[in-house]
Amino acid sequence: MRRFPALAKMFSLESEKDIPEDIPLHLLAPLEILPSKQNIPTAKEGGKFLHSAYNPLREAEQAASSAHSSISDCSGCLFFSCGLGYAALSYARLFPRDTIIIAEPDPRYFFTALSLVDFAPLFSHENFIIALGTGIDSVVSLVEHTSGLKHTALSENQAQSAHAADYFNALRSLIERNKRKVDINASTLEKFSKLWLKNTCRNIYYLRDLEGISIFKDSCPPDLPCLILAAGPSLEEVLPHLAELKKRSLVIAVDTALRACLVSGVEPDFIVLTDPQYYAWRHIGGLKSPSSILITESAAYPAVFRFECKKIVLCASLFPLGSYIESKIGSKGALVAGGSVSTTAWDFARFIGAKEIFAAGLDLGYPGLQTHIRGSTFEEAIHTKSSRLSPAEIQGSGLLFGANMSLEEDYSGNKILTDSKMKMFAWWFESKQEEFKDKIQSYSLSEKSLKIPGFKVAGLQELLNRAERLSEKEKFLHKALGARGIESDGEADKTCEKGFFATLARVSAKTHGGTGGSPVEGVAENASAVGARGRLPPLSISFDTALENLKSGLEELYATARKGLHLAEEGIKSSNPQKAIAELEKIDSQILRSEYKEIASLVFPTEKRLTELFKNLPSLRDEVKNSLQKSKVIYKELMSSITQYQKYL
Repeated sequence: MRRFPALAKMFSLESEKDIPEDIPLHLLAPLEILPSKQNIPTAKEGGKFLHSAYNPLREAEQAASSAHSSISDCSGCLFFSCGLGYAALSYARLFPRDTIIIAEPDPRYFFTALSLVDFAPLFSHENFIIALGTGIDSVVSLVEHTSGLKHTALSENQAQSAHAADYFNALRSLIERNKRKVDINASTLEKFSKLWLKNTCRNIYYLRDLEGISIFKDSCPPDLPCLILAAGPSLEEVLPHLAELKKRSLVIAVDTALRACLVSGVEPDFIVLTDPQYYAWRHIGGLKSPSSILITESAAYPAVFRFECKKIVLCASLFPLGSYIESKIGSKGALVAGGSVSTTAWDFARFIGAKEIFAAGLDLGYPGLQTHIRGSTFEEAIHTKSSRLSPAEIQGSGLLFGANMSLEEDYSGNKILTDSKMKMFAWWFESKQEEFKDKIQSYSLSEKSLKIPGFKVAGLQELLNRAERLSEKEKFLHKALGARGIESDGEADKTCEKGFFATLARVSAKTHGGTGGSPVEGVAENASAVGARGRLPPLSISFDTALENLKSGLEELYATARKGLHLAEEGIKSSNPQKAIAELEKIDSQILRSEYKEIASLVFPTEKRLTELFKNLPSLRDEVKNSLQKSKVIYKELMSSITQYQKYL
């Protein structure tokens, strides 16, 4: 390996002897190290230069600047490998407050760079992370919990990442998938947040009166499999045998599959309905299932709680108001939200401790160009709305060809029509099966469904040949339904938009001179319930006390925001706007410390909407006043958000 006298000078080493010379070959990457025209090391692999053959430093500076400018409001950069590290070093120098992450699946490449280039500026950087031999899920998690996907630039030189092309292709796909998920969640939030707020306020006393799914936690007998019934077309193959399958398994039906189950003469053991929309209630409206247990959420459409069944139990709320109450009185039991009621049903089976999970109707596509099982609410609605000018066939084709359709493989290797949303659900099942592979095995009862890696195919007869488990089921249900009290289950998912306090922190930092903080991702997944960190004792305070504290806390937060609005308005009018800065720093600090800010954030504008509001502000010559205008918008929107809660509480 060549040694370069200029290297010591470049990185202020005392002499070139400080550059390691005798590095074990098995620790080094198969790179050809060459001197550049500037007598600074460059490298080649597979006949391609990893850096400029003339001036690697100038090239690195351009790459760092280009990466940072590729993202609006950029606060971090993820490097797909880094060659000899020049671009990452330049980024650290140019953007000292940003987070820097280097992902390198083959540690030899990183150690080779260390043997040639001084990484001290990176190791002394405030926010530097090196992910060596790290799984792509963990890398994405690092990004999500530092700068966030929307504020992290990606830097890739394909010559530098070619040694692990499959790894980086998978990482890129996962990042793009998660970005789409964030965008979808943000759009969903913007569309439905007021409905979630209204429903939760109307249902809030059910949090006091109903037990949670915690009564079933890890109590499923090890030899009792769970059977999930989704409403895909292949469910039709299972329905004639459902009565026998129920004797051999715990049947968990999603709301859209209930009607088909009842028509076949079978009431499921559990029904899962967690979508707060009116149309979700329509799937069970007018039906009754006296022997079933309904699992729902405190934000469900209020009529859901009038459904005739054996018992209604709650899972932990996904929304801030419900999460706040549960953080005070004890969690109902958290289920992970994967965007579909089928994912919630699978996670309930995991939650109760099932070792085997069978799925019927989980097609995640359109086998035979069908969208749902015949007789489902979806299909009946299409026929009900059918007319001469808009027949059912045209309405159905609109569903089939309206969402980035593609042909993918089913379990038999044949092609099945699916779409981007279905593939995202499939990825969720794949990731969860991988996460719990040592505890759970999942099966599909149909070869015609979209293939989910990690799932196996089981013939219907295989499950029918199993011994009956009626006594095990009876003991499981009797023991759980006889339990009293609510046990905290720790963390609960939230889909609330965090644009409010992330934006307030950034505006505060830029305007008022505060430290601000890392931008918070638009949607927080697997975040702790409001005010809860870890396990809480059951019934830590009474429901009535929690509700009164909530009302007074929101009033106090409203008064703080109103004071901030007044100070911002005075600062804009003043000839010396700096006078308002010190007081506004105190206001922002009070808001950011408040445990009620997350509750208000549900109906606070998304980050995208805030950006639009900021663009409509008049441009002032004084930059401080321009920033004060943004603060004014934030305070006003916060007050509006709190008012919406006060309207229904």
